[in-house]
Amino acid sequence: MTKTDKKRDKQLREQLTELCEQHGKMITGFSWLTHHIDWKNPQASLTITVIFEQDAELEAFMGSRERSQLEREIQGCLKSVGLCLKNTTKQLKYDTEEQCQLHHQGNWAKRLR
Repeated sequence: MTKTDKKRDKQLREQLTELCEQHGKMITGFSWLTHHIDWKNPQASLTITVIFEQDAELEAFMGSRERSQLEREIQGCLKSVGLCLKNTTKQLKYDTEEQCQLHHQGNWAKRLR
């Protein structure tokens, strides 16, 4: 990873952390979010995963106005470091702690592969 890529990655992490802290209190069941990116091909490899505690909370969120607001704010964070989601259906994912526990015994590293 180049120095420029490291700097952009740090900026992206800071932006997403701030977003996570803001929404952790406002969206019912919202737990955390994470990203994956290969800086050799950032636009194609970028994925954002938004994690909720329970399946029911995620289901309620998916049909809410809060979803479009959060997605706009995620796009804003990405734009601030020169990135965008070209295909939100594939690059913006939603998951729950409940599903990770059920299928991967709480091992997020394994689940996010």
